[in-house]
Amino acid sequence: MRSVSLVSLAVLLGILAIYVWRARAASSVNGWFAILTFTIAGWVLGIGGVESGSYTEFWGRLTFASACMMPATFLAFSRVFPATSAWPSSRFLTITLSLGIVLATLSMVTRLIASDISLTAVGIQRKSGAMFPVFTVYFLSCLIIALGIFIHKWRQARGLARAQLQHLGTGLIILSASGITTNLVIPIVTGSSVYSWLGPYFTLPLVALVGHAIIRHRLMDLRIFISRGLSYALSITIASALIISATHLIVPESRIESLVVSADVFIIAMVVIGLLSSPFQKFLGDIVDPYLYRGRIDYALSLREATHQLSRLMQPRELSAELRQILTNIFVPDLFAMLVRPSENEALELVSDDPPALVDFLTLARLITPRAGPTVLVVDQAQEGGSGPPANKALRAAGVELVVTLGRRGQLLGAILLGPRRSGDAYFKGDLIFIESIAELASIALENALLYKQRIQMLEYSERLLESLDSAVVAIDLSGRITSFNPAAKKLLGLVELGHDVFLDVLPSEIGWALALAITNSWHPREVEVAIDRDSQGVLHMILSTTILHDDQQRTAGALAVVTDLSAVKALERNQRRVEHFAIMARFYAGIAHEIRNPLAAISNLISMLPDRFDDPEFRDTAVRLLPIEVARIVGLADRLRLMAPSEGGKLNIVSLQPLLNDIVALHSPAAKEQRIKISLSYPDKLPNVLGDPGQLIQLFLNLLRNAIEAMPDGGTLTVEAEHRAGRLSDSVIVRVIDEGLGIAPSVRGYIFEPFFTTKPSGTGLGLSLCREIADFHRARLTLRPRTPLLGTVAEVAFSSAPTESPSR
Repeated sequence: MRSVSLVSLAVLLGILAIYVWRARAASSVNGWFAILTFTIAGWVLGIGGVESGSYTEFWGRLTFASACMMPATFLAFSRVFPATSAWPSSRFLTITLSLGIVLATLSMVTRLIASDISLTAVGIQRKSGAMFPVFTVYFLSCLIIALGIFIHKWRQARGLARAQLQHLGTGLIILSASGITTNLVIPIVTGSSVYSWLGPYFTLPLVALVGHAIIRHRLMDLRIFISRGLSYALSITIASALIISATHLIVPESRIESLVVSADVFIIAMVVIGLLSSPFQKFLGDIVDPYLYRGRIDYALSLREATHQLSRLMQPRELSAELRQILTNIFVPDLFAMLVRPSENEALELVSDDPPALVDFLTLARLITPRAGPTVLVVDQAQEGGSGPPANKALRAAGVELVVTLGRRGQLLGAILLGPRRSGDAYFKGDLIFIESIAELASIALENALLYKQRIQMLEYSERLLESLDSAVVAIDLSGRITSFNPAAKKLLGLVELGHDVFLDVLPSEIGWALALAITNSWHPREVEVAIDRDSQGVLHMILSTTILHDDQQRTAGALAVVTDLSAVKALERNQRRVEHFAIMARFYAGIAHEIRNPLAAISNLISMLPDRFDDPEFRDTAVRLLPIEVARIVGLADRLRLMAPSEGGKLNIVSLQPLLNDIVALHSPAAKEQRIKISLSYPDKLPNVLGDPGQLIQLFLNLLRNAIEAMPDGGTLTVEAEHRAGRLSDSVIVRVIDEGLGIAPSVRGYIFEPFFTTKPSGTGLGLSLCREIADFHRARLTLRPRTPLLGTVAEVAFSSAPTESPSR
């Protein structure tokens, strides 16, 4: 039974070692703790194996081998826990570990340490070897050095480090008072290990307490735990002794001996139950605890007082002063600093008064990890060799032990930095819970403080804005009395410093009437242009706007007028109109010149074909028919140099579209072939005529055809098609020019018909604008839409059919 429980204990120790090591594998503290715990587990496993009665020699040697490694690993752990100390040096630790390995090897393979290990009726027996005194000196020496390191660190440590050492010291006291006595002192004195099976159980408190101190920052105050335990033990002892003595004096001995259960055991049990009851708990809390705990903090009372102090509206610096007072009265930290984040996109800034010198809080602010809500973070110890996070190292070096982040509604508002307590105590679990409650209150107060600060800044900004505005601002109350005005009103409206009973009749009549009507809800002008006759400056053009002012209950409290001088704007507008007029004329003339190039290009094409096709009758007929038309177009464009609309001078006649489209395609097909573009023309045999101006229609289709060709730099097929669409009320003729280009970007479709808008590097932006004007003149509808699902654009012109008559050409 002993062997099973000891093996289970060894497994449990191994699990604890792995758990603590995996919590932070890169930390030297966690690593050496795991190694120390594994050596303890090996020692416990060896004792459990001997207790099983099988292979006792092997298990006994394993016990001594593990015991040889325990002092060295404990010494290495004492050096790095909770923070690495300069002594003992790494070289000394290497020598100690090497000696432990040598002794462990001798224990396993020789009889120099111990031998003839067996389990007898009186316990585990063994014979000491020649090297056993060396092992004993080595064990005790390492233990004494480790205890010296522990005492040195204890005297210098503060805060969390001191609390962690409290856990180590408590575990060492339990182990020293029991395990070392049963497994080292008694065997050395008696030469027998009768009670050695008890020793391993006392290692579990040590491992559990130290492991908890390593992986947890919210530690309980062991002094309170031990004090309360001692108070209970003392109370039970005294009460039991008194009651037992009184019982023996009052009740005869014969009656006591006749009881089935021992009277003393019964009395002790009843005392224990009574001390666990609520009345005694209250007595202990009111009388004993304050003495034992050296004046325990009343968190409930402190929280009520803090709630009262933080409930009023104040600026961030005032809030910082209140929090400093609250936390200093309770914990007395070496350092207090408060950082505030004025807005979401800004960095934290220091708002504390008289911060400690030599601490760059703005650098520390950049190291704080943003958190949305109130949290309390304990800064880790900075480990030697760079094993700790850089932020923790910098914060610890600056004397920061707690980082309290403040936030509301998912937004970081600020942070509080607290140093170690001057008493040397740590911030224990109860302290951290109290600080979290304070952080919640402080987050609400800080949110209100930032809003209050923003409101004050907005009011100051409004005042500065009114002072710097060039517009005149005048406010009146319900009685018509002027309550305020800005400096611009003095200059613009001729106002002077007024008394308390100056009414709106001193204002120009236009502004006075506007304010009077605004108060009565009769008229609320918004950016209305008015002219005010000033004797000294003449007639001034101004923009006038009024608005109603309301009080907290949304009742009308007055009116406000804003008057802006337009004199400079009017002058600028006149100059701008002149400049724009000249620019438009220049661009329009450039566009007309561009349009003249189209008929000139057609004439040039016909002339270039004269040497080769002069004897061709069809060519001569085409040239005779088209040359006068193109020349007439040039003359028409020249006549329109001063006109923006092509419709003026146009005359509508009956026009057949088939020959017109045939001529245009025939004229431009040769040039299109050179660009690897094939022009395809299709229309029905019977296509209704339309009302139009042939010259303008040629200009319309030529512009659409040229745009389509320019949209197809890689070649392809350009389709020109016409169709007749019959309707119940009217017939229409639709002409489409379909290209296979890249199409028109959706972002520019709304601007393609605007004058001077172009996406071409050398374009004028008049082509499609003139096409739209020509279409509008013919009461036709011109649209450009994407060619879906293929790439390209469809330019569609829809004409109304003309009455059936002979065409004009």
